[in-house]
Amino acid sequence: MALSCLLISACATDDYPDLSADNQLNTFNKQFLDGKTTASSSLKGQPWATSSLNNTNIKAQAQQMASAVPVAPVSSEGAQTTLDFMGKSDLFLKNAASNGFYVITVSEYLNSTVADNNWSVLDVGPAELYAAGHIPGSANIPLANILSQMGTIPAGKKIAVYSVMDTNAAFAVQVLRVFADREAYVLKGGADAWQAAGMTLEA
Repeated sequence: MALSCLLISACATDDYPDLSADNQLNTFNKQFLDGKTTASSSLKGQPWATSSLNNTNIKAQAQQMASAVPVAPVSSEGAQTTLDFMGKSDLFLKNAASNGFYVITVSEYLNSTVADNNWSVLDVGPAELYAAGHIPGSANIPLANILSQMGTIPAGKKIAVYSVMDTNAAFAVQVLRVFADREAYVLKGGADAWQAAGMTLEA
């Protein structure tokens, strides 16, 4: 409180040098609390009712901005809510350990495809690396585009996902499982592990 009084007094003294101390403080208060101008042309205070700091005004401005943005109608039939995706994310995390953290090795993948050819391979690395060499038959969707392009992945198939880093593949696997209900797995080691297993890449 003392500091506030000191600052008010100091400001008042600078703005109103020709007035007495009491009149300086009264004029200062009148200017900033009542929103009136002074002969000194110093800054005018804004009334609280119209201040941009007033929470009521902030909410009103936000509502006006929101109402100005056109929103396309969305059918509720089959639509999934935020709570649905939160539930799927929760299950994804809780079931990770019991599902080997959704990781398979190249040898596990190869053995699995012998009995079940219902697999797709997805490279989520940069397009230039994919062009330089990739697992035969794999599709390429760079990680940054996975949400917008995951509809291009053949439906009804398990997905082995790889990248330069397994971490990137893991991000893609989570997106595919949570947002597309796809049975996706990280192909551990990616193209390097594929070659280490004696398999070749294609360009």
